[in-house]
Amino acid sequence: MAIKNSQITKPAQYYISLVQNALINHGAIGMQMMFDSEKRISAVSFALPTPEGKGNLSFQLPCEWRKFQQVIKADGNYRWDQDEYCYRVAWANLKDWIEAQMALYETEMVSMPQIFLPFVTGTDGRTLFEQIAEDPKQFLLE
Repeated sequence: MAIKNSQITKPAQYYISLVQNALINHGAIGMQMMFDSEKRISAVSFALPTPEGKGNLSFQLPCEWRKFQQVIKADGNYRWDQDEYCYRVAWANLKDWIEAQMALYETEMVSMPQIFLPFVTGTDGRTLFEQIAEDPKQFLLE
């Protein structure tokens, strides 16, 4: 399979700044970068006001570039072992996903919190997705 953005040459920071700008331009308030042990940005945390104006929701959008690197390796890409390459392609793909979500928001098909619902964080700092993955039974509808 062809990996999207596999031919890009701009540094990861370029795509990270586009992600930040897209979120800010669409209502994000407060933003924080999370770093991994290699001092690379591994997630963007941000807040969005609720549509009803009843407060803010916090989100954490991960960039699992090491997992992405394994996909690149499995795809047979000879650059799979170049960390900087994998890191920037991962961020470029995340930027594209966010831009696609913003298109849905701009056409009023969804709200901003709705787009990022799996990434909403609870008081324990875990995302909704992480909570569901840990104990899916607590979220089953009966």
